[in-house]
Amino acid sequence: MNGLVDYIAARYKSAAEIGIGHFPDVALSLTKKGLRIFATDIYPFAYDGLRVIVDDITKPDTALYKGIDLIYSLRPPMEFLPYMKRLAAILSADVVVKPLSSDYLDGKLIAHRNSRFYVWTNGSYK
Repeated sequence: MNGLVDYIAARYKSAAEIGIGHFPDVALSLTKKGLRIFATDIYPFAYDGLRVIVDDITKPDTALYKGIDLIYSLRPPMEFLPYMKRLAAILSADVVVKPLSSDYLDGKLIAHRNSRFYVWTNGSYK
């Protein structure tokens, strides 16, 4: 995931990880690189050095995301993608998704170092 972390860190200042679950590594790595990061999930999780908010992407509290320039998710259920795109459109933010290896998405496929992921830039997800 180093390629994903480097890609995001080089392009964004603030991000929200959707559905962090039990995998805080990317968010914590981005925090160490100086990005303003918070994570969301429908369950409460606590990780030292990371703000995790209980929020449901299908009915997000858009005020929580004010000032975010990237929404990203790692291996999300594909039914979350339209909700992430909708929230990104409201925020004028980009979307990055690292899917399961078998998922094919309609975004721009990026191969950066050792990682492959999809990107929708502001406006391309409509």
